[in-house]
Amino acid sequence: MPSPRTSAPSTTTGSDALLYLLFGVLGAAITFGSLAWLTGNLTNAAVGSGAWAPFRATDALLHPEVLWPTLSTTALLVGTRVVPGLLALALTTTGLVLWMRWRSGSKSGLARKSDLAPLLDKEITAKAKSLRPSLSDRERKRGRSS
Repeated sequence: MPSPRTSAPSTTTGSDALLYLLFGVLGAAITFGSLAWLTGNLTNAAVGSGAWAPFRATDALLHPEVLWPTLSTTALLVGTRVVPGLLALALTTTGLVLWMRWRSGSKSGLARKSDLAPLLDKEITAKAKSLRPSLSDRERKRGRSS
């Protein structure tokens, strides 16, 4: 008896893809905003003057000049855009490489030639003869030679 279906299929074809896209965009924005806040604070500590800014990833992403008004435009650009972009790119690349390595273990689900070799005629006949020696007489009785 087949097992009953545990999850219902999606009612619309594109809703799953749009949901995954939304999660991806939100995850990227949160990650980039957090990295911008962290590297902006580190830049401010290294070259600027001022206190460590409170965690506001949205402001760090959209309005970094509000959080660190004493930083120069170049330091602000490098500290809140370039460095977080490179870090996010490195994290994404590392994640994709690890995901591809993990996924490479699974194949398409189809059997390869080496998987099917034991099921070919000669191999099956040899296996049957080794399991039941009385089958080796049958070919001679049918008039076939081995």
